[in-house]
Amino acid sequence: MVRSFTRPQPARVVRFAASGLLLLQTAIATTFVSEFALTTPGTALTQSAAAQSRGNVQDAEAAVVHIRTNGRNGSSTGSGVIIDPSGLIVTNAHVVAGAREVIVTVQGREVRAEVVAMGAADCLDLALLQLPNQRNLPTLRLADASSITKTQDIWALGFPVGSTPTSPSIVEGTVNNIHVPQGVVVFNAPVNPGNSGGPVIDSQSRIIGITKSGARNAQNVNYAVSVEQVRLFVESYRQGLRFPIGQYVIPAAASSNQPISQSISLTRSNVQGNLQPADSRFCADGNPPTDIYTFEAEAGQAVMLRMSTRQAGSHLVLVGPDGRAIAFDRSNGANRDALVVQKLTQSGQYTVLAIAAGETQSGQYDLQISQPILVEQGMLDASTAPCFDDGSLCRAYNFQGRAGQTVALIVNSAFNPYLIVRDPNGDRVVEGRAERQGSLRFELPADGWYRLVVGGMEPGDRGEFFVSIIDTQDLPGANRVSQR
Repeated sequence: MVRSFTRPQPARVVRFAASGLLLLQTAIATTFVSEFALTTPGTALTQSAAAQSRGNVQDAEAAVVHIRTNGRNGSSTGSGVIIDPSGLIVTNAHVVAGAREVIVTVQGREVRAEVVAMGAADCLDLALLQLPNQRNLPTLRLADASSITKTQDIWALGFPVGSTPTSPSIVEGTVNNIHVPQGVVVFNAPVNPGNSGGPVIDSQSRIIGITKSGARNAQNVNYAVSVEQVRLFVESYRQGLRFPIGQYVIPAAASSNQPISQSISLTRSNVQGNLQPADSRFCADGNPPTDIYTFEAEAGQAVMLRMSTRQAGSHLVLVGPDGRAIAFDRSNGANRDALVVQKLTQSGQYTVLAIAAGETQSGQYDLQISQPILVEQGMLDASTAPCFDDGSLCRAYNFQGRAGQTVALIVNSAFNPYLIVRDPNGDRVVEGRAERQGSLRFELPADGWYRLVVGGMEPGDRGEFFVSIIDTQDLPGANRVSQR
């Protein structure tokens, strides 16, 4: 039961400093290929080598699989390739996007597959499928990216619409061009709808790319995700990363010996980083350099992230265990902080993306992670009980503090809130009307549990509100919070 409070008349007004609190939406922009760089031409195959190549290509058929998906909008088909004997398959993200069921035809049998890693068509168009209870399946190897040259012979394998699910088509062509920054191989083998997700291989049956699309208004100009992007995507999965890779960020690492992300602790810590153009790329705002961090958390915990840099600005994105971006903030200008405060609603692995302000920006930064004392998002509505003598509604929250601790109370509300903070003895530490967006610093008088009451000024006040209480040691000069 909520205790009824009598408001003193006249009420002491607490003055809150303007906070510049922002509600920002995460925008993921489409990555596209604008032009293609020239590379060193390869050498033509001799007749004997060509015959050997055709034999290798035919042997590669067994590792290429037909994919059928069933979803809300009906069924569709695509292709994939087995890269591990246990049944790990690479395909395109757009082949399995929105699928409720994924059926793979492998060695003449239909097997239900699980999507275990998922990119996005407008970021990194790759996905990984896992077949259950498989062993000793035929596979194809990944080629070395440095071995791909312009004009080299290639073969594209897959299942065009209408083809038999047990026998992939094989079409021959050459590499037209390679666009290294975007991770795209351009080739001229004639492919059709249904080939998406199938491998493009070299004369040794090694994968040089995964077919993803064809150019509009151009005959036999087709695009494949380069093998280096495939290798990094697979390595990200094997290192335990899931949703951010390919959906928000394109990873960068030289080998499996280098971690793609860094693990950090939810308790107070500070990480010094250095963004460079060769780092992972965020799939928005011109693909700026990005560092990737992960931490484990339980539902109900809260986190505050602060990224400080002397450069032109920085961005922070927090991605939840389900792959959704749950908070985002950016600083506009040098010596400004990107700041995120969030109550976590799921248990599992969270991902933090520390992003440069622009594609050409680089330099050092500090990333601080800490736990706020209290973070709550609430609502005054018809289900809220009145708790003031005039019938005004309120919500109450408890938090723990210590004597002499200086804290900041930050509020963002759809209405002008009336706030009360009571100490462990029930005495009022803070009370008064607050602005809709603002902050207040005050010192706690004793150790123990405190109570925060958030109410309306008038009986008819309704709407959402966000409140947080943060140790001032964890705050920058300006109390800015990004809350989505």
